[in-house]
Amino acid sequence: MLLDPVLWLFVLSVGLLVVGVLGVVVATRRARRGERLGLPGIAPELGSDFARIHELNTEVKRLGDECDRLLAERAELEAVLNRLAVLLERADRAAAGIPTSHGR
Repeated sequence: MLLDPVLWLFVLSVGLLVVGVLGVVVATRRARRGERLGLPGIAPELGSDFARIHELNTEVKRLGDECDRLLAERAELEAVLNRLAVLLERADRAAAGIPTSHGR
């Protein structure tokens, strides 16, 4: 009966199960002790993660505001360029002697 391989496999599986359970218990205790002591690397620092997320959200908002400002400035410069193009066209027509559309 002691030479039966099924018995030995059963004993081995029970032993591995006990060792696994003990490993989980020991790891859980160490993690809890590490949280109480405030050791870095043992417990994740959720506060710093939330602070980083808040910092990134603030930066995204700042960049969005900067983008809006740049778009408004671009539109203003585009209007100036369009006005200059119209004035240059009038100047070219006047230099060539072509009457402009303002009643000349």
